Amino acid sequence: MLVLGLLLAWPAAAQDDELDFLFGDAIEDESPSEPSDTEASEEAEGQNSDAGSDKAAEDPDAASELETIPVAPTTAARESTRPPRRTIEEIVVTAQKTEQSLSDVPVSVTALQGDFIQNNAVGDLTEASTYVPNVRVESTSPTSPQVFIRGFGTNTFNPSFEPSVGLVQDDVFFARGSYFTESMFDLARIEVLRGPQGTLFGKNTIAGVFNIVTRGAPASGAEANLRYTRNEFGNERVEGGVGGRFGDALGVRLAVLEDHREGRLHNTLLNRLEDRSRKSAQRLRLDYFTDADLELGLTAQRTETKVNFWPRQLYQLDADTAGYLANFDPQIEGNPYDFQTSFDIPGVMNIDSWTVSGTAAKDLGPVLGLEALDTTLVLASSRMGITQFQDLDTSPADLIRLFGDAENYTQHSVEWRFTGLGAAPFGWGQGSEFVAGLYALQADYRIDTGIEAGEDLASYAASDAGLTLISSGAISGIPFAGAGTASGALGPLLGPLTAGVVDRDRYTFDFTQRTRTYAVFGQLTWDLNAHWSITPGLRLNHERKSIDSIGRSSCRSKPVTQQCLVQLIVGANDYQFNGLKRDETNLSPKLSVLYRFDRDVSLFATWARGYKSGGANAISFTGEDLEYGAETATSVELGIKSHWFGRTLSLNATAYRMDFDDLQVLAFNGVFFDVTNAGSAYSTGVELDSQWLTPYQPLSINTSVGFLEARYKAYANAPAPVDQGLDARQDLAGKTLAFAPRWSATLSPTLEYPLGGLNLTLGLNARHQGDQYTDTDLDPATRVEAHTIYSARVGLGSAASSWTVNLGCKNITDERVLNQALDTALFPGVFLANQQPGRTLYASLNLQC
Repeated sequence: MLVLGLLLAWPAAAQDDELDFLFGDAIEDESPSEPSDTEASEEAEGQNSDAGSDKAAEDPDAASELETIPVAPTTAARESTRPPRRTIEEIVVTAQKTEQSLSDVPVSVTALQGDFIQNNAVGDLTEASTYVPNVRVESTSPTSPQVFIRGFGTNTFNPSFEPSVGLVQDDVFFARGSYFTESMFDLARIEVLRGPQGTLFGKNTIAGVFNIVTRGAPASGAEANLRYTRNEFGNERVEGGVGGRFGDALGVRLAVLEDHREGRLHNTLLNRLEDRSRKSAQRLRLDYFTDADLELGLTAQRTETKVNFWPRQLYQLDADTAGYLANFDPQIEGNPYDFQTSFDIPGVMNIDSWTVSGTAAKDLGPVLGLEALDTTLVLASSRMGITQFQDLDTSPADLIRLFGDAENYTQHSVEWRFTGLGAAPFGWGQGSEFVAGLYALQADYRIDTGIEAGEDLASYAASDAGLTLISSGAISGIPFAGAGTASGALGPLLGPLTAGVVDRDRYTFDFTQRTRTYAVFGQLTWDLNAHWSITPGLRLNHERKSIDSIGRSSCRSKPVTQQCLVQLIVGANDYQFNGLKRDETNLSPKLSVLYRFDRDVSLFATWARGYKSGGANAISFTGEDLEYGAETATSVELGIKSHWFGRTLSLNATAYRMDFDDLQVLAFNGVFFDVTNAGSAYSTGVELDSQWLTPYQPLSINTSVGFLEARYKAYANAPAPVDQGLDARQDLAGKTLAFAPRWSATLSPTLEYPLGGLNLTLGLNARHQGDQYTDTDLDPATRVEAHTIYSARVGLGSAASSWTVNLGCKNITDERVLNQALDTALFPGVFLANQQPGRTLYASLNLQC
């Protein structure tokens, strides 16, 4: 991709003879005692001019002729007419809890700036992740996003499964994956840190961290911005903010978001769009500077989301299942690429979250023998409530539903840290910089939910799929010669007759968990000389979880039959565990070495260990193997961060190896998903990102490339594809991990031209993703083929950027690609699919002052 970018820009460069950018300012550094070629030429021209003057005195006609000879402008004159040379601005990040140049951070980091996010109409972290090498985010469900870095991540369908990728926003760590869908508006930048980040960010950052920085108040004066985007399907997004500085002390910024998505997945049975959503969010940021070098900050954010749920469709229907379901919807079909689905329960999900955080930062000055010392206190509290009701069988038959689902999560955290500059330890070197602190978190989570029988469950029990589940696969594959069609035909009759029996036939879950985490951490950057620095770090983390888990069946017939229909079909048992305790103590060390050739090129090597806590399955039908253990990871990285050609090209690249032990995976058990420990796995690869301000002034090119090889080293009792039998097992040692495409890349050239006092922008984006499996069992039906998606935009705006109008098209060639395919609950061998958006035209208006 980088080579392609070079080839695109080079013809324009060849026409513009300004190739001196390759040599920086070398001419200016030449010794003044040696005349340059230009000076020598000017001296010769001066000598010839004197001779010409003598001749002109003798011949006036000759003088007139000499005066009309065109003379090429001098080098200085040519320089004065050239536009100023573009250079890449320094990117400042807080990846190590202090402001640093990206070039000085010995971590594999990609930073997306707020302007880039807006210009490319990036509306969520799913889209943002496509510009980051070896990162994948899929958020079909707002409460269960799947975030993967270097092939490792978390599928949060089981709600107690904690994330492998951490989320930090404005210095606050969020311990639930659900927050990944809450904060994508009014951003200053997104920093994506790859590899274990436990030393500074704590547990559950074993694969990496998304560090989100929102926009604050301006340094002076007032500002306002508004952006409106609408696409051809009626999706509308309004995002805006207003802020000001009152004197030198008080700063305020208020930001709002209204994101209304009509969706595209049509439920032909209910005649509604199943990916329709409404999101409203507001954020207030205050900061106050006192005369005592004390800075106070307050941030409050609320987000409300309502979605139709859920946006999936059945595919790979076998003849018996298709025949059974055709009795409820004659138009039932299994094409996962046509944006159509058919199920009978109008599901809905509501999410409401509040977050309030306060900061106090004090400059303590030179104390305790240190050159400078700062301290920062961060207090935060957050709450999220979720209610949902949905069709679990995702079919037109009324079989099984999720009912009364209520999730409540709260967290309270405090971090007190110190950063400072001091002398080199033992007097060896030029100096040191450190960050150290204390951290505490209390998180409470409760889910009270259940599944209940629908009116048609009795007829389903006589179908091939129902008999297979009831017998635990013992009679699977016996040719019942259309039993599904026959039992389905009886559905309209059996439904009313059996309604009294299956009414309130339920299996309920009541799961509560309290987590208390305490940590002490520190990191020291030791500058040995102008070129070499070493950075050791360590975090001691202790965590205690207290868990109560109850699973219970209920139905009218239980006193007689001793077993309910739902319980029979899903193979559930009653259980109750109160007062389960998990105590874990972990060390997360880190060691980095950085070598700076000069201000433009540095090399680094980093070794780190990460940790992800264990827990218990919140949704278990049997209570067996309820708990799962912690997982650990070790990472080694070698990288380069560099600027070239007079800082017109930035190129950052990292090669890595990560090894995971006791890897936590989400495995389908025939009905739902259990969290287990898989054994061990590794990932090795390379990630590269670059920005090039080409010699052709209007053209700039952004590129990212990721390569990874992620495989299990040991996973002897892994779930097998369901066509091998219910609860069949396989050995996945040496096999690839799910959600781990070998190649991913983006190429984004942008052209900017002045046009009659306006700015014209043309942008293209090409995004490639290699093939991958999207379920742990590596069933061929869950394999998503490699694909490349092209998008383009054209923008016209004022020279001062006070207004901009953009027209764009995403997925120009209308590639039909699946986000994910996974086993469905009640039809063994049938799958649930979620489709990526097809071709979409959009327009946006951006105003700012």
